[in-house]
Amino acid sequence: MPTFSDTVLEIGARPDFGDLLRGDRISFDGGVRRHEWVLDDGGLFTPRWLEEAPAYPRFFWRSRAGAAQTLAMGAVAEGTLSELLALLERSGRGVRVFGGSRFDNRDGGSRCWGDFPAECFFIPKAEIVHSGGKTRLAVNLGPGGFDLDDVAAWIASLGEPAPQPRPRVLTRWNQPNFHQWSEAVDGALAEFGKGVLSKVVLARRSCLELAEAVTPFSLAGILAAAAPGCFHFCIEPEAKAGAFLGASPELLYRREGLKLQSEAVAGTRPRSLDAAEDERLESQLLEFSKEQLEHRLVVDSLGGVFSELCTEFSGDEQPGVLKLSRVQHLRTGFAGRLKKGISDDAILAAFHPTPATCGCPTGAAMDFLKERELFDRGWYAGPVGCVAREEAEFAAAIRSMRVSKAQVDVFAGAGIVVGSDAEREWAELEDKISGVLHLLSA
Repeated sequence: MPTFSDTVLEIGARPDFGDLLRGDRISFDGGVRRHEWVLDDGGLFTPRWLEEAPAYPRFFWRSRAGAAQTLAMGAVAEGTLSELLALLERSGRGVRVFGGSRFDNRDGGSRCWGDFPAECFFIPKAEIVHSGGKTRLAVNLGPGGFDLDDVAAWIASLGEPAPQPRPRVLTRWNQPNFHQWSEAVDGALAEFGKGVLSKVVLARRSCLELAEAVTPFSLAGILAAAAPGCFHFCIEPEAKAGAFLGASPELLYRREGLKLQSEAVAGTRPRSLDAAEDERLESQLLEFSKEQLEHRLVVDSLGGVFSELCTEFSGDEQPGVLKLSRVQHLRTGFAGRLKKGISDDAILAAFHPTPATCGCPTGAAMDFLKERELFDRGWYAGPVGCVAREEAEFAAAIRSMRVSKAQVDVFAGAGIVVGSDAEREWAELEDKISGVLHLLSA
């Protein structure tokens, strides 16, 4: 179990961790030990506290399932997910791995993603966790060292951040443009006719130039307030890499012990402020054959994954509707009991990529995207989340963006199946990024 202290730390004051840990007999056994204290945050907790974090990686995470928010800083251990899972087995309870990876890890990426790594998984040196109106500081001690000077400096620097105005969008361009998008959709429809593909998810990058630089964690805070009911994340792997953040509605998988959950989220219609019109749009989701086909392909694929991983499982008999602030989706939930001995890296590999972010069959869809998409997705639609021994949770990193100073690249995708229309799918992309454009211009 983590070591809990009754000592209350205050933001703006430098804690003496030497005194706090003195006399504590720590036996690492090659693992990581977690220590926690109450942190008096003065009601000022904000994701923007990561702007003051003196070490990288820097990561903000809030689960869709609850209001707990985590700020993670620095690394006591870094590596592949499988390497860190092995370390978790030797570590104290409560220690977590955070991180994520590219959508397509078969290559190293492109210059447009610059110094962003193909993957970044780490056990943080320090976490600030805010839940139920209370805040705690956790530090992890282990293979990465025991010097906590940077953690003490971080706590001493915290307070109320200076207000940051929402920047105006100066210019915008899309990659692909509508003509190129239409050609890609026509290409997918031709492949469907050959029986090669059943579905492919085509994406677009909308490149925004802002009037001034924006800090990614201020955007993360704005998204967290404006898009409840989503997974919220923001990761800065290193100082020069920029940041990747988003508010994703889609669970990739959740594990609690041997209990496994996932969901099919596919098929989209916009929302309306008019109740009658919103109900009409919901009816279209539930009745239109194109939306039903797109969703059914994801449901069938998830059924196969659960059959492979679980001793028993079940899924919703009929899809429901997941309503978000600006769009609504068909949703089918799955739950099962894992076979013993299946690790989280194996679970992640089984779920990612899903037909909701890639297409099906997976291999043919990935090859089509490699050939026809005109930009590198990078981390867009990749897995992002956290893992502990007792539980794990990953989201599909959709409704996301990359931020580098005064440039924001916003990503969105649409599922293409038989019956898709390029113009209507383009409009769906606009619906999906409208929330970001609204937040930047508000």
